[in-house]
Amino acid sequence: MTGHQPLVALVHATPAAMAPAATAFDDEFGEARRWNLLDDTLISDAERAGGLTPALRSRMRALISYAVEGGADAVLLSCSMYGPVADEAAPGLPVPVLSSDGALFAEAARLAPERVVVLGPIEAGTRDTVARLRAHLDPRTTVDGHVVAGAREALAAGDIPRAAELVAETARAAGETDLVVLGQFSLAPVRDAVEAALGVPVLSPPHLAARALRAEVHA
Repeated sequence: MTGHQPLVALVHATPAAMAPAATAFDDEFGEARRWNLLDDTLISDAERAGGLTPALRSRMRALISYAVEGGADAVLLSCSMYGPVADEAAPGLPVPVLSSDGALFAEAARLAPERVVVLGPIEAGTRDTVARLRAHLDPRTTVDGHVVAGAREALAAGDIPRAAELVAETARAAGETDLVVLGQFSLAPVRDAVEAALGVPVLSPPHLAARALRAEVHA
């Protein structure tokens, strides 16, 4: 696909993921044409259902199929909770389909931390990230998840400094750690400030995902 502008479908479950995804693609995969697909009740419906139901999985698979049938050269899901759907769908499709945090999990495993603190704006998404991250790390690694109260509201109001402060405070309250993981795309704007405040590596999915997708497309 080298030599043309690949069409990348970004499938979102919340509008809050769209700006972080755009920034990441500008930085990491600037030649891509972005096609945003949004179903803004996927997260709230999953929260009400207590997780991914067969019907919700089917909805996400339908969005992925729509993107592929519409000519996408690659598909990226920006919602971490639906990552398993991407992993299930990918083998049967003719273009790369990546979850939001597969590249993040690989980077976390490469860093080989002894303790990881996962931070997120909602309980269901944070719990899901913790469970799936554990499967990629040494069994002796401690992985704890914490919800950052008020972060979602601060980000929605455009108050990134306040959101960063809340994230850093939550990380400090969790105790000493080797690595902090921001589980959702929506927290990406605070990554640099939080890393500077904490003095430990902080991973966020959008840039890692965009870089990984670019490598897949140009392989």
